[in-house]
Amino acid sequence: MGAPFNDLRHFCKTPGAPQLVIIPLFALVIIMLLLSSTEKRPEKLKPIKSTHTQVPEPSDICMHPDKNTYIVVSDDGFLFEMDSVGKIIRKADYKGFDTEGVTVHEGKVYVIEEFTRKIRVFDLETFQLERTVSVPYGGGRNKAFESITFNRSRNCFIMLTEKDPIFLFELDKNLNLINEIDMENVASDISAATWHNGFLWLLSDEDMHVIKLDPTSYKVLNKWYVPIINPEGIAFDRNGRMVIVSDDMERLYFFKSPA
Repeated sequence: MGAPFNDLRHFCKTPGAPQLVIIPLFALVIIMLLLSSTEKRPEKLKPIKSTHTQVPEPSDICMHPDKNTYIVVSDDGFLFEMDSVGKIIRKADYKGFDTEGVTVHEGKVYVIEEFTRKIRVFDLETFQLERTVSVPYGGGRNKAFESITFNRSRNCFIMLTEKDPIFLFELDKNLNLINEIDMENVASDISAATWHNGFLWLLSDEDMHVIKLDPTSYKVLNKWYVPIINPEGIAFDRNGRMVIVSDDMERLYFFKSPA
């Protein structure tokens, strides 16, 4: 046996010597684990204020492009416009089924029904239903399309499934399916999506996370924790504040826009 091994054997036989090595190493491992845990925990955001909404069980929200009002859908299949304090201004003559996502683009309101896999297209000015498009999806009945918005970077609509698995679908302006992307590792589930300030923003109900995505690569850029029960819809108002609507609480929560 060579000299280095003899030196090691001698060191290990020295009273107290192994402890001098093991204890600092153990402490170093604990410190590294704590630092790693801290780095992975998203920053917690606190609401600036909140207000009750008259819309029952709101399931998604988006801003009216020309007014300080919101377009909202409810779980029981209705489409509303409401003001910034949650008061209903008007309601479409429409009764859908399991409406979960809404967005506005070029004068049209796009509403998705999760259970039926249908997109309803309304005129923004008249609130009249103009068109219905079916988008087949073979996943669970209650785990299908949960969110819709327009991706200005790639000039297409995107829809995300809720969970098991999470997929992002790209559709052209005529609502033809053109691409499908696996997003399984983004969150436990997805409850809403919106476009703001050059980025895509997702909301996860189960994780209570807001997620910022690169709109071209769909890579996650950042996450934040929002302490809200059943966060179902996300939008950004004309002042740049982030607005999240809670299904069960039937409230709007306002936050400063994350970085």
